[in-house]
Amino acid sequence: MKKKEKEMEMEMEPKRGTEKVEEMKAKVAQVQGVMRENIEMVMDRGEKIDILVDKAQDLQKEAGYYRDNGRAIKRKMWCKNMKIKLIVITVLILILVLIIWSSICGGFNCSN
Repeated sequence: MKKKEKEMEMEMEPKRGTEKVEEMKAKVAQVQGVMRENIEMVMDRGEKIDILVDKAQDLQKEAGYYRDNGRAIKRKMWCKNMKIKLIVITVLILILVLIIWSSICGGFNCSN
């Protein structure tokens, strides 16, 4: 009986060996699948980072344009403000001159 058991075990051993090989192949395939997924995720992340870098550069350019346009508008508004101030001061000086002249001459008829 022992002989038959040994023969059965001998017959089973190669089967166990092929089962182990198949198990290892399945594990390797599983690890390969996981690694492929990880590589795809890393590549996707890299693409997303590239997109973010491009967007950040675009925003930086737009901020520069906005800053430059803001400065130009500020200068333009300052010049307009100065023109208005000069006009108001000129009108006030003219009114003051007219008031002084009319008080000296006793009106607008200054014949002296």
